[in-house]
Formats: sequence, structure tokens, C-alpha cells
Amino acid sequence: MTLPFFSVHAHFKRRYLQDVMSAGIWGAIVLSIPAGTLAQAVNPAQDRNAPATGQVTVLPDATGKVPSATQGNQNLSLPPALTAPASSSVPAFSNFSINPRDAVNFGQNIDLMRLYQEAAFNDPVLNSARFNYAANKEIYWQGLSTLLPQVSANPTATRFFQHGEGNNRIFDQKSYTVTLTQPVFNAAALEVFKQGDLITKVADLQFLQAQQDLVIRVSQAYFDVLTAQDNVELFQNKKALIKQQLQAAQSKFEVGSATIVDANDAQARFDLANAQETAAQAELIVRRGVLEQIVGHPVPPLKPLAKDAKIEGVVADPRAKVKDAKGIPIAESVNPKLPPGQELTDWIKQAEAANYGVLASQLNVDIAQSAYRGSLAANYPTVNFVGTTGMNQANGSPTNFNPSITQNIYNNTIALQMSLPIFSGGFNNSVIRQRAALVDKAKSDYDNLRRTAAQATRQAFTGFYGGLARVRAFEAAEKSSASALASSQLGFDVGTLINLDVLIALDALFTTRATLYKARYDTILNALRLKSQAAALSDQDLVAVNALLK
Repeated sequence: MTLPFFSVHAHFKRRYLQDVMSAGIWGAIVLSIPAGTLAQAVNPAQDRNAPATGQVTVLPDATGKVPSATQGNQNLSLPPALTAPASSSVPAFSNFSINPRDAVNFGQNIDLMRLYQEAAFNDPVLNSARFNYAANKEIYWQGLSTLLPQVSANPTATRFFQHGEGNNRIFDQKSYTVTLTQPVFNAAALEVFKQGDLITKVADLQFLQAQQDLVIRVSQAYFDVLTAQDNVELFQNKKALIKQQLQAAQSKFEVGSATIVDANDAQARFDLANAQETAAQAELIVRRGVLEQIVGHPVPPLKPLAKDAKIEGVVADPRAKVKDAKGIPIAESVNPKLPPGQELTDWIKQAEAANYGVLASQLNVDIAQSAYRGSLAANYPTVNFVGTTGMNQANGSPTNFNPSITQNIYNNTIALQMSLPIFSGGFNNSVIRQRAALVDKAKSDYDNLRRTAAQATRQAFTGFYGGLARVRAFEAAEKSSASALASSQLGFDVGTLINLDVLIALDALFTTRATLYKARYDTILNALRLKSQAAALSDQDLVAVNALLK
């Protein structure tokens, strides 16, 4: 199944990938895209009339070395794939029968896939990127037009009214001229065309990036709402248990088996839990508003993440195959020992070579260099082929009262015209210096984006693998906290512990649960972010995440 707009303009992506093969980027990009992704949905033959392809030059990094997608990426395994369990059934979009707007009235929960479908058509950010793409792709045709023939027509019709010394006369003159101009040599126009082609490719990449950003934004907003919903439920349950403990403390105080301190402490914690619940409800309204801002309409209650969902069973974790010399699985960490091609350095190289933002910035360097060459070309001569055809018709002359015979005179000319700039008052030289500075700026921006992509990849990588370890640790902590609360409650009932001990254990349990839920959401989001940085996020990833909802 292919999601809306994941497949739209996939042919542009494929055209661009073909253009940059010579730069050594092809291998990394192909390796980053699993089966059934963006590039499989549309026939590249549907592309516009195959504009002239360009070559992307990879710039040296801070060490002076030129990054290459072939360095350490030939063995790069596919990113951790989010795969739906075999038992899950995810309906296709064509089978959707519930309108999200109507789901509110029917009291039905809505899932991540349906909200993404709505956002794909209603999100103003993606719509802006879509229209920006449509506008920028016209720059290619505008640049091409400067190299094509230019034809103009100049028809005129004049009527003369002559007066003088008793003579009055009216006569007409008519003419037309059609001029064809074909550039023969115009280096500046050629650079404008190259820039238009490059800008169109940048627009392709920006739109593809906007599609992946939408997946991240919808998923982030969805899980933020779930986090807020969890907090509301947790504080409600916490308040109910504290209320029970408050009643027990008050009962013991009345019979003299407990002090007023226990009752007051329980009351204070009850009031705090009440305030926390109010704050959580307000946060839920805000988080839901963010999601509604993306999809463009109010949303019904969301399907929560299954409490028993095993993230490590859904996210392909290559560590499961890695064991030490004794056959024991390697311990989890934020930077685990992984199979070749899956280590952090491999992911960083992948992001530096295939990230849409990095590739777009790389093309921006080429655009700046082309603009610089165009400024140099302003001092070059231009040669045009010019052909004209015209006709003049007159039955009189403005300088003579004598009538004349109407004649049609036809003129046809062909010529080569050369224009040579000599002096522009220093303007051209100033533009050259300006464009040279802009080239250096574009190179710096490219280097910054490459480093930014590396850092974002590093954060997502450690967040994902560290998240798996955190989830497992908090799951164990939750069980321990629940046992501690039960023991504290028993101790309070038999008089070996005071009320404060129970309240502390209760607070620890709910804090652990809240942290556990948030860690699960963050781990899933970091998996999506990691694949997005490597330009490998696919529709199947969203399908798999949606399968975790109940």
C-alpha cells in the first residue's frame, strides 16, 4: 500500500537520482529505500520532457576530504524497518468508510493512518510546499526560453491629414515587420538555463522532504496527544488512590492509631494531584489543537498505543543477532555493537550522502557557481541571428502634396548581430565580486547542513537504541514500583509503615508509568526520525506504527 503523496512526484526523485549517479550518491540512496517506497509508484516516463541533466559535485568537508556515498555504505543494511505484525490487519485507504469529521459524532476513535490521510490534503505546510514546487519547476522553462527563438511583430497603420496653401489631402501609410532572433552565442543565457534546471531539482527535493516532514509532524502530534491523554488518566487514577489513602489516614486518626500529620500529608498530595490533573487536561487541549492544526478539523479520541505492544518486536533490531563469544546477546546501550553497515558512522555517512536537505544544499552550491559564471559572461560578446520580413504600403508622402501610386514594398533581411560590452561603470565587476561571495556562502551553508544532518542522525540513533533500553528498564521499574506500593500498603494496614511511605511508593509508581509511556512514544518517533534523516522513510513504516495502536 502506498500512502497519498508518498508516491506523488516519485518520478522526479528518480530523475534526480539518475542525474547524480556520477557524483557517487546513487548507491547510498538506493540502499536507503526499502521495497514498496516512494520511487515505485509512478513511471518515470511520465516526467516532463526530460530536461537536461546536471551533475552534482560533492564538496570537501572540514578535513579537506570529499565525502563519498561509497565510503562505508556499500554494505549498509536497510535501516531498522518498522514491520507490521502478521496478525495485524490494516485497511487500505480505499476501504476507509469513516470520515474523521463524522467520527466525532459516532464516538469512534481515529488512528494515525487516517489522520495522515487527512493531513496529506489539508496541511497548509505541505500545501505550501506543493505550490512552491509547482512555481519553481516553471523556472526551468523560463531559463530554456532564453535559448530559444524569439519572434515579434510590429504592425503600423498611419493616416495623414495634410493642410497648406489651399491644399488639403488625406492619405494612408501601412507597414508591418516580423523579426526572428535566435541566440547563437550567449553565455549568460546558458547559465540562466542551467540555474533553472538546478532550481527545479531543488524543488523536487524540497517537496520530498516536506512529505517526510509531514509524517514526522503528524506522528509527533499524535503521540503528544496520547502522552497528554495518558497523563490525564494517570493523574485521575493517582488522585483516586490518594483519596482512598486520605480516607484511611483520617479513619486511623479518629481512632488514635495515626497522627494528624498523616492525614494532612495525604490531603496535600490529593490537592497536588488535583492540580496536576487540571494541568494535564489543559495540556491535552493544547496538544490536540496542534494535531487539529495539521489535519484542518477537530479530531475525535485517538487510538492509544497498545499497553502490551512490544516495540522491539516491531522494530527490526539487528542486535538480536549479535552475540558475544559465549553466545550471550550483547547488552543494550545507546550505541550498541551492531552488524557492519548498521553502526552510527554508517548512518551518518548515509545521511550526509542521501539526506534531502543536504542534497538540496549541494545543488544550491551549483546554482551559486552558475550565477557566478553568468556574471563573468556579462563581459562576453553575444551573437544573435536576426531575420526580418516586412511590407510598406503608401499612397502619398508627408513632404509632397502630389498623390502617388499605391505601392507595396517588401523587405527581407538576414543578419548576424554581435554585441560587445565595453564599459558598464564598474557594475559588472561589482556583480562578479558579489556572486563570488555568494558561492562561498553556499559552500558554508552546505557544510553546515551536512553537519546538522550528522548531528540529527546521531541524536535519532542514540534516541532509538537508547530508547529500546530505556523502555525495557522502565518496564522492569514499573513492576518493581507496583510491588513496592503493594508492600507499602500492606505495611500500612498492619501498622509497620506510616501513610507517608505509601504515598511515596504511590508517587514513584505513577511517575515511572508516565516516564515509561513517554519513552515508548519517543523510541518510535526516533526510529522514524532516523530513517527520515537517511531519506529512507517509507509508507510501510507508518503502517507498522499504526499496527501498534489498538
